[in-house]
Amino acid sequence: MDFSKEYGKKRVTAEEAVKVVRSGDWVDYGQFAAQAVVLDKALATRKDELWNVKIRASTRAVNIPEIVRVDPKAEHFVYNSHFLSRHDRQAHDQGLCWYIPIFYHENPLCYRNFLDVDVAMLATTPMDEQGFFNFSVSVSYSRAICEKAKIVILEVNPNLPTCLGGREEKIHISEVDFLVEADWPVPEIHPAVPTEGDKKIAEFILKEIEDGACLQLGIGGLPNAVVALIA
Repeated sequence: MDFSKEYGKKRVTAEEAVKVVRSGDWVDYGQFAAQAVVLDKALATRKDELWNVKIRASTRAVNIPEIVRVDPKAEHFVYNSHFLSRHDRQAHDQGLCWYIPIFYHENPLCYRNFLDVDVAMLATTPMDEQGFFNFSVSVSYSRAICEKAKIVILEVNPNLPTCLGGREEKIHISEVDFLVEADWPVPEIHPAVPTEGDKKIAEFILKEIEDGACLQLGIGGLPNAVVALIA
């Protein structure tokens, strides 16, 4: 089946797509290295038209969103994060990012059972032959966001890699309201350099690790120090 006609009907500019956002809405940007970029910039241009638009994201890989830059008093856009990256913490320290306390693995459950989503703005790979878009490196709870969203906008980027898995990693064009094409490079996250304190703590941690242990490592200097000692 050829889905190109449906694709053409739903393809719009970023400026056109963000017109659906209203004051008071909850808007989701996605997670990690595949968050909305051109849609974020387009939404920021509507600052003077909107009030109390609440943005949710997680672990932003590069810079702070444009909606934060243009609204230093957070009167029009309120930026929230489920898990703070270095960039999110910088915004938080300036009073421009609010932390959502949650166990990260519970995000799909929380979205499906409790959270409202007015507009989802998620970056994906281009559509495949079956009409599916892959959530790429931001697959963790994007499917749950889309299931709750009243309006789904995809930011289609050919630079994003397809991530397989067979579980909640894609969305069909029939479930999408608008498509916006983009061409930004996938962000690279440079590893944090461990401090002397990180290295000392890692030495204590290493003594507690037994043969055959399964480790879950986070992001930052301390996990990197632990990995370096294990290696």
